[in-house]
Amino acid sequence: MINTPEFWYKKDLISRFKTLLLLPFSIIWILLSLIKRNFAKRYKSHLKVICIGNLSIGGTGKTPFSIQTYKILEILGYKPVFLTRGYRGLTKGPILVNKSHNHKDVGDEALLLSKVGTTIVSSNRCIGAKYIENLKKNYDVIIMDDGLQNYQLEQDIKLLLIDKKLLFGNGYCIPAGPLRQTITQGLKKIDAIIFTGDGDIKDINLNFINNIQNFDTKLEIKNNFKTKQNNFLAFCALGNPIKFFNTLKKNNFKIVLTKSFPDHYKYKNKDINTLKEEADNRNLKLITTEKDYVKIDDKENEISVLPIEINFSKADGNKFKSFLKEKIND
Repeated sequence: MINTPEFWYKKDLISRFKTLLLLPFSIIWILLSLIKRNFAKRYKSHLKVICIGNLSIGGTGKTPFSIQTYKILEILGYKPVFLTRGYRGLTKGPILVNKSHNHKDVGDEALLLSKVGTTIVSSNRCIGAKYIENLKKNYDVIIMDDGLQNYQLEQDIKLLLIDKKLLFGNGYCIPAGPLRQTITQGLKKIDAIIFTGDGDIKDINLNFINNIQNFDTKLEIKNNFKTKQNNFLAFCALGNPIKFFNTLKKNNFKIVLTKSFPDHYKYKNKDINTLKEEADNRNLKLITTEKDYVKIDDKENEISVLPIEINFSKADGNKFKSFLKEKIND
């Protein structure tokens, strides 16, 4: 669990100095990643595997985009199933997520995915794919949430998500920068790039994508939020909390205070009580994300939840459907 270091996305002298100090460790990270990639034993499933991931630490919208992809596949007549590692959950799997599970069992992302469709948690993706095959439920597409750097399972369609504003940060690998692997290595064999977040794709120099097909999306609130007139204390435990706070402000929420916790932080009752007390003292309402809300055990406190989804423009939505259909039937 970490908070995203600010120097990853800055170009001032102090940030550059911090980057320079950490470069030797980034080289070690790159070497270990290459060893892991080259010596991994891969399993090829008879089901089509769509992998949705990113190159950088922090949120690019993988979970909401996985949900959107699931819905599109259903519209196209396919029977998809989610496969996720259940990050920060105690269960190693493979296991079918059900209503009795909580975030401590399977992690926050698996809970959100299971609200939409069948979700399998398995720390080993190869074993997870075999588990899905043995269910014999006529699934034909596996949606692998966050797995571009996982080499246990062959991936038929690789979708890379890139935030339009953050892009690749300073361009360096962990810990000098936000990247899990080098840009050159990460773009290899990518079938499509999905641009997410705020910003205009027209402002991006697209030379780096090397003719890889790309699609533009936007983050939207699912429905009309009726409590915008309230003053809020917004809190979350995300890789890039600023994105959540900016989304609220952009949609005219009155944000008086913000509080961020480390990514995937497991809330304790005392955390929520402290937030509630601070909000009450200032006559504020609490608001958080769907991903955070599923991790809160004490639901007695009144907490507003911001429901968001990732949508394509009409033109790109139709193109993406055609792209998926062509790739799956290939």
